[in-house]
Amino acid sequence: MRHTPTPVPDGPVTPDDDSRSTSSGDKARRGALADFLRARRESLQPEDIGIPRRGRRRVRGLRRHEVADAAAMSVTWYTWLEQGRDIHATPQVIEALARALQLDDSEHSYLRRLAGVIPKAIQPRRPQVGDSLVNLVDSLLPNPAQLMLPATDLITWNRAYARIFVDPSILPEEDRNALWIQAMCPEVRHRLVNWEGETQIAVGRFRAEAAKYPGDPHFGRIIGRLTNDSDFFRDIWGRHEVQGFEDRVKTIEHPDVGAIRVSVVKLRPLEHPHLMLLVHMLDDDESRARANRLLAH
Repeated sequence: MRHTPTPVPDGPVTPDDDSRSTSSGDKARRGALADFLRARRESLQPEDIGIPRRGRRRVRGLRRHEVADAAAMSVTWYTWLEQGRDIHATPQVIEALARALQLDDSEHSYLRRLAGVIPKAIQPRRPQVGDSLVNLVDSLLPNPAQLMLPATDLITWNRAYARIFVDPSILPEEDRNALWIQAMCPEVRHRLVNWEGETQIAVGRFRAEAAKYPGDPHFGRIIGRLTNDSDFFRDIWGRHEVQGFEDRVKTIEHPDVGAIRVSVVKLRPLEHPHLMLLVHMLDDDESRARANRLLAH
């Protein structure tokens, strides 16, 4: 099964359009940074950073001055960051904030992107994908595989993906998005063991990827659709959790053949570094046999 959307041609960009895009992207990045800092501050308790609890607290989590003190920075400067003001934090300040807020590696990387202390990625265009990549995805059978844009729009997928999860070709084109499929398709919700936990991880990965493209309207449209359509997504998105890719196994309980165990591998083609190739590697002989039975039908 394959589906290759028509590429969007690259059009000329005038200086005025470019400056407006940059300004909008910077504003979106600062807003996301403010939300992330606030969410992390509110998720910590004083004792988490070595502050004795004294009496009743009327605020949720830490106070701003407590974070600023832990990061050895001005409370005014920290407050401006939480307000999304147009200020530029140094890498040293961001490192200190990451330590004060006890961020893990994925959250730390996400914070650096939002703070603009690493090079900002180029806004992706829809690529012209050749037959070689489409054939590669097909050749990975019996392992399910899909090729996606940064916002998880599906470019192509193989028959194993369609049989084990859901066939994107039966969905409206605007729904052919891996995150939307996982969050909204009842087939995936019923088949994916620990669907809530797996979807929480998927949303965290999506947030980490979105940080590379601040202000990108397509990410915004997907977030808006899912926020409107899914209470579960809206709750997770509001937590500002970030998740990187890690070596782990998940299980799909298929109604026709039973449990199929897979581990997910993410690759990026050298000629299209903005694309993501996700391969669900079948984890054991029984899973491989069951996938092959599905494909034989």
